[in-house]
Amino acid sequence: MRHDPMKMPNMTLATVALLSTAMGCIAPQQPCQCPSSSAPSAADSSKSSSSSASAVPSAKPTGTLVSDGKSAGVLNVNPGGSWFMMNDKTAKGKMAPESNGDFPAAIHGGAIHTSGKGYTDWGGGIGFNFVGADALTLLDVSGFTGISFKLSGTTPVHIGLATKATMPEFGDCTKCYDHYSTDITDLSPTPKVYTFKWANLRAGGWGAPKAAFDPHTVVGLNFTSKGATAWDFAIHEISFTQ
Repeated sequence: MRHDPMKMPNMTLATVALLSTAMGCIAPQQPCQCPSSSAPSAADSSKSSSSSASAVPSAKPTGTLVSDGKSAGVLNVNPGGSWFMMNDKTAKGKMAPESNGDFPAAIHGGAIHTSGKGYTDWGGGIGFNFVGADALTLLDVSGFTGISFKLSGTTPVHIGLATKATMPEFGDCTKCYDHYSTDITDLSPTPKVYTFKWANLRAGGWGAPKAAFDPHTVVGLNFTSKGATAWDFAIHEISFTQ
């Protein structure tokens, strides 16, 4: 997604621009109401220089693999988006990667690794916009049944999927960033695969107006701490399921 990290009771997404500290209400733990002109959001944090949005899906995935853990790009989407980092800007907080430009160093062993501590608002993490356009652009994933992640780590991870209904750029929400989400709390040093149907990903319920998940209007995906706690996890692979 592209510009305002979403704020959700547990959080969430953007493309690739240097934003070493996340913006406004990207993925905080408490609901917030942010105007579209505020900080970049999960789906749009990396391209914070642009606030435009395209309400018409311009892309469909050409394959199931979204990320192979070996690059900071989105696969099987043309043009594909890129990963970005985000955090709540706590002065003493530290995370890796420290900036979007540091992603190459965060990729090793076939996985994208992130860790952080010292963030006292909502925390931090990494995410990406599916489509690499300057405007916040929709992706149609209606040809798939859900999404699968291969993850490893030592802390819980909060996953947030942003759509047109949860991003202020599209003008549909009055309380935005309540992304369709889930928490994974049983990570281990050994990579494991977690699979979720679209129906398994649910908004926190504080956003407005309420909207059912629409697979035709996906924007971005975030992997963050579960609240204002330290995090340490790696993303080995992300795929759509059929």
